Amino acid sequence: MYKLIFADDEALVRNNISKLVRWEESGFELVGCCSNGHELLEMVEKEPPDLVITDINMPFISGIDIARQLRNDFPTVKIVFLTGYDDFNYAQQAIELNVAKYILKPITAQGLLACLNEMKKALDKERIQSRNVELLKKFYNQNKAVLQNSFINSLLTSEVSETEAAKKVELLGLEYLAVRQFQVAVFIVDGSRSKEWTNESANLMNFAVWNITKEIIEDRQMGSAIVSDDCVVALLANAKKVDKEKWKDDVLTVLEEIRVTVEKYLEFTVTIGVGNIYYSYNSIHKSYSEALSSLGYRCAIGTNRVIFINDIEPHRHNALVFSKEKELQLLACIKSNNKDGIIKMVDGLMNDASHRANMEQLRSYVISIIICIIREAESICLNTQELLHLGDIRRILDLKTVKQLKDIVLKLCFSLMETISQNRQNNCSASIEKAKYFIHENYSDCNISVSAVSQYLHLSPSYFRAIFKKETGTTFINYLTNLRMEKAKDLISSTNMKNYEIAEAVGYSDPHYFSYCFKKYFKMSPNEFRESLS
Repeated sequence: MYKLIFADDEALVRNNISKLVRWEESGFELVGCCSNGHELLEMVEKEPPDLVITDINMPFISGIDIARQLRNDFPTVKIVFLTGYDDFNYAQQAIELNVAKYILKPITAQGLLACLNEMKKALDKERIQSRNVELLKKFYNQNKAVLQNSFINSLLTSEVSETEAAKKVELLGLEYLAVRQFQVAVFIVDGSRSKEWTNESANLMNFAVWNITKEIIEDRQMGSAIVSDDCVVALLANAKKVDKEKWKDDVLTVLEEIRVTVEKYLEFTVTIGVGNIYYSYNSIHKSYSEALSSLGYRCAIGTNRVIFINDIEPHRHNALVFSKEKELQLLACIKSNNKDGIIKMVDGLMNDASHRANMEQLRSYVISIIICIIREAESICLNTQELLHLGDIRRILDLKTVKQLKDIVLKLCFSLMETISQNRQNNCSASIEKAKYFIHENYSDCNISVSAVSQYLHLSPSYFRAIFKKETGTTFINYLTNLRMEKAKDLISSTNMKNYEIAEAVGYSDPHYFSYCFKKYFKMSPNEFRESLS
């Protein structure tokens, strides 16, 4: 059901239309009828509709100005103009404002129903297009390579969910990753190169290496390659399910083939670092890290060769790593004020770590978590004194149990959560106080608007509307109108100013509209109010 607001200055038209038209049968819910442009904009601000049908010749604010403001503030709202004038200038402006339809009055119930059916079809079409599976599939296929590269990069750089990774492997058509035996190789271009490459960028050289690597690895059905962080990375996978010894030989053979091919045809050399073999998606990042570490030995061992981390560090242990993904998940819980989520996340982190590491390693792991929490606090300019006190490394090194370590992490998380929550509340309250100050200083300006106040606060209009309503319990228009009416009442009570002078003094360029608002607010006209004082 689509929401609709109908606006016409003639009460008879509004009454007849609202009673005679079966809105629900046409797929619409009539959420309001308005008699002037200000009422219409106020109603739209309270509850944005899908469709507005308005007379183009409205009191106080014309239909053209209404459409212009709706286009700026609520661009998805469709607009239909009603008018008794077959004026080309109106029609031209309506087209420029992307008005959906322009129809002449008088309009009958049947004519309005025909219009509603047409608008419903247009709204349905937009909704269908936004959800069109075939179009989404087409877009997905066009961008599949980008999505694949992004996913592989996430496997290399963070600890991922096994379940989610398996789903993405199937969704992205990465069949070679369905087997759970992985190894990562990283290719670094060495310093020596031919004259042909002297003035060429590193990016172009990496692309050339990637092109050869990808072609050879995929031809052997052993994985694929991407360019990541200014180097070429091959994600090798045992898709043929050969035994471990055969796999080691195959990996060495294919990497040597790539190294020799690069040297022969590109006339520069590469050094290749290779991590250990792992058997799960959430461990691929370890092999990547090891491959990078192995390249650190190339100055001592020599370049233009394949370096396996296991040959250099055969007893390398798998250190606990507080991955970027886990960091983001924990910070998301903290920023959303999700205490239960924090407890669940920290329990999971510590329980998993305690099964894989000794107490010394756990302390180092907790310190890495604490550093991430303090770094986040610093990045958003919060006072970190309490966090530094709670996360004092000297105290952590004296802790003896997993529970003690877990409690320290929870205390830091809760402290940051409360600080962010309070800071956000203070910022919102401060922004609204500034907004109120601006409104009280400028209410006499007939051009004051949401856009003007938002610009003053350096906030987006939509965000300003949301926090203003949350903090004050009313909309911007209502707040401004109430203020103007109270100021007008004071001027009537304390001065001999004329109504038109008071209207101008409180921000109304149209004295008739001022009188209309005053009567609506106080249930009596300005003159009646003045008489009641005597």
